[in-house]
Amino acid sequence: MRRGRGMRPKDMEMRGEANALHVLHHYPKGVTPTALARDCQVSSARIAKTINQLEGRGLVRREASPSDRRSVIVHLTDEGEREVQRRFEEINSYAAGVLRELGEDDARELVRLVGRLARIMEGRAECGSPASGERDGADEAR
Repeated sequence: MRRGRGMRPKDMEMRGEANALHVLHHYPKGVTPTALARDCQVSSARIAKTINQLEGRGLVRREASPSDRRSVIVHLTDEGEREVQRRFEEINSYAAGVLRELGEDDARELVRLVGRLARIMEGRAECGSPASGERDGADEAR
């Protein structure tokens, strides 16, 4: 969708921050940097830099783990939660605008196809997908 537009380094930085904020939003009690790196699918060095950037902007805070004082737990601050909500609203507004431009019939068809694609992918994840290039009869029949 971004054909012809390369990602600039700043875009990559912001994408990493957005991903970390999104993951943290789903851990209201906080999460270790190791678990955050795993869920964001980035290295521990990358997540350390991201946490530092977010902390510098007042969006996250670190505190010692109550169960292991040597371990750190990262939490969203109230400002961080507001930033996550602002980003959710921005994404929803953008998507709503795209759907309006598609028109009702095409938007319904898109939603139907995306739902079908999600079910197919979920089914393949549950039972293992056929090798690349193979087709199963169930998909062809639809």
